[in-house]
Amino acid sequence: MPHRHTTVPVLIAAAAVLITNAVVNSQSRSLAIAGVNVVDVVAGRILPNRTVTIREQTIDAITEGGAPPKGAHVVDGRGKFLIPGLWDMHAHIQGNEKTWLPLYIANGVTGIRDMGADLDFILAIRDATSSSRTLGPRIVAAGPILDDAPGDWPFRIRVRNPNEGRAAVQLLKRRGVDLIKVHNFTPRDVFFAIVDEARRQQLPVAGHVPLKVTIQEGIDAGMVTIEHMSEDGRVWKACSSGAEYRPDACRPFFEMLARRRVWQTPTLVALTELAVIGTPASGISADHLSYANKQFLDLHKGNQSFFLKRPEVVGILKGLADVARVVTRDMANAGVGILAGCDAMIAGFCVHDELTTMVGAGMTPAAALQTATVNPARYLGRDKALGTVAPGMTADLVLLDGNPLEDIASVRRIRAVVTAGRFLDRGSLDQLLAQAKAAAHSPQ
Repeated sequence: MPHRHTTVPVLIAAAAVLITNAVVNSQSRSLAIAGVNVVDVVAGRILPNRTVTIREQTIDAITEGGAPPKGAHVVDGRGKFLIPGLWDMHAHIQGNEKTWLPLYIANGVTGIRDMGADLDFILAIRDATSSSRTLGPRIVAAGPILDDAPGDWPFRIRVRNPNEGRAAVQLLKRRGVDLIKVHNFTPRDVFFAIVDEARRQQLPVAGHVPLKVTIQEGIDAGMVTIEHMSEDGRVWKACSSGAEYRPDACRPFFEMLARRRVWQTPTLVALTELAVIGTPASGISADHLSYANKQFLDLHKGNQSFFLKRPEVVGILKGLADVARVVTRDMANAGVGILAGCDAMIAGFCVHDELTTMVGAGMTPAAALQTATVNPARYLGRDKALGTVAPGMTADLVLLDGNPLEDIASVRRIRAVVTAGRFLDRGSLDQLLAQAKAAAHSPQ
């Protein structure tokens, strides 16, 4: 079955040079963050004056007002706030990996769900970051998308009939992907074969609900996450019975999504920015854009050339993005699991932007913070190891200078990051940012 191959050793080696001396060596002694305010992301409260002790890659103990263990490397956490590492649950790193991998860590994003990449590439990168050969986030990988898109579309296995769909799922299972992704142009009969085979192979199915499949059919078939409100608002249009969002009519539908644990990754910033990024109408700062490489900028320039020819589409997309923010708030209020995701935005920074957008739409800071911490852990079935600050949990942590439960923008005020037990102070993070920016402007 055809799929594109990438020469990964060169890319891995290039990315590996970004590892700083501060994180290459394993923690030689325990680490204690003393006097810190621990953010309980589940209850939405602050646990003040805690000493958090980390041994190797695990949180060993949390004590109230306790003294750090003898011989520990002590970090002064007084006046600081400790949250779990953040997750970007809709990422695409291929083509940007030299910049994106360190940029995630520098922004406190210690885990991502990659939603479409060449198979050999993403499996090699996943292994490199999980083994700490390359500095970067934990990666949950879909591998190539399964659909019948035009053959020159990247990051896909083309499946034209049910047998090809089943064979593709079996191949991806053998290779070790974490989930299966479907898209707009996955044929109807192929979609149902893919979902059935994925169930046999114990792989979750996520992505766009195919255009020839209704939202309800996608849910009933067993899709576990729906991305981008299925792009043009199909999720809320299904319960509104038309183009105008009807909150009262959709409430029972949202409650059903909550009961059946069908997660939503709305990618609000991406919906808002798709038509305007790189133009004066964009909310993405020039500083953040300076971390984008030529391939990323060319992609969006191509989008802009399309929108210049079809200016009416810009207004349509803005309207959809405005409604999506309200729908996301209403879904969260109904108990639907929301996941923070970025899609084709600037890595790391975009997670902060997504949380800020959610709060601007009416979600509480606590609820927004859950979408990038405990919700991803629950969705992945890893909430016994990830997503909260507690003894026995993996030491993926972000030390902030402000309280994110009072002001979600505090997630940008990063003092230090702990990734798999490795401590990076502000100086190390600044070094990563400088390296990421230099990589973005280096010859490809």
